[in-house]
Amino acid sequence: MITPDDHETPQLGSFGDVCRSEDSCVVARRDFNFAMTQARILFVDDSLPMRLRYEALLRKHGFAVETTGDASWALQLLTPPDHGFHLVISDLYMPEMDGRALVEGLRKLPHNKMLPVLVLTGSPDWEDVVPSLEAGASDYVLKERQEHDPQWQGEFLARVKNHAQTGLLAEQLDRMSRTDSLTDLFNRRHGTQRLDEEIFRSRRYGRGLAVCLMDIDHFKKVNDTHGHQAGDDVLIEVASRLAEMSRESDCVIRWGGEEFLVLFPETEMEEAAGIVERFRRELGGSPVCVNRQLFPLEITVSGGVAVLEPQDTAESLVARADSALYKAKESGRNKLLLAQFGEVLPIPV
Repeated sequence: MITPDDHETPQLGSFGDVCRSEDSCVVARRDFNFAMTQARILFVDDSLPMRLRYEALLRKHGFAVETTGDASWALQLLTPPDHGFHLVISDLYMPEMDGRALVEGLRKLPHNKMLPVLVLTGSPDWEDVVPSLEAGASDYVLKERQEHDPQWQGEFLARVKNHAQTGLLAEQLDRMSRTDSLTDLFNRRHGTQRLDEEIFRSRRYGRGLAVCLMDIDHFKKVNDTHGHQAGDDVLIEVASRLAEMSRESDCVIRWGGEEFLVLFPETEMEEAAGIVERFRRELGGSPVCVNRQLFPLEITVSGGVAVLEPQDTAESLVARADSALYKAKESGRNKLLLAQFGEVLPIPV
């Protein structure tokens, strides 16, 4: 990891801008360097010696690095929205797919619009560099002319640190845009996007998709009787238990207020209903502690489950689950009903 005393590492201007004392500078640099150890870099170069050399340099300074000699494989690694990389460093000239094509490919993916890309080139010719920058590369740097050049390494590491920090901040902002701040579940905006994606996958691959819309019973009474902090405690605890109940492939969303939507990809009605019903029973049998655990409350939920049908849109699928939820609330609460075959039905015994 880079330390303040490392003579090969230039001091970044941002530290001087925020530091007002020697102690605060030490803290700022320590926190900055710690953040850099969380950054993951994908290094792409068709030359194995170059990959080994740059990997050793970056790891020496605290970065987590993965390498590949194939730009098309790098693009596959960057395709999932949660790929977890904060910076891509790519050679400009490679066979089959070069650095420019890699940049163009990853910029077509919405989640990679802000991903920093640093292009390495052995040519100082602007005619070689400009097309990559126009394609969306964040920056470029000339390759080291000789090994262990301290000036080159200082510039290279400074650029890497700046772009990695940008990548980390972009990841945090993206997470904030997708997450409900109270419960740490996905928010409705991201949930709507995920629902559209899961419907597309379900129809493309001919696999099932189930959804459950559930609502905390008598939630207004919790707020009115015990205060809004108690209501927040209940929301946080129910959300936590929902997240624990869900499988890795499921998507749990705070849909609004005290409503939650759960997406069950590749799942049919019976399996989804079984998962939710177990959750409903376990929640009802285990009181929720609020106000720093002074008041355990019995909390129950009602829910409606629906599966994707040929004529469904995202709106109609959720609406059918909502219709079953409404009937569950209307008929006494603390129950789960199924929207199936154009009817609202109880869970088969």
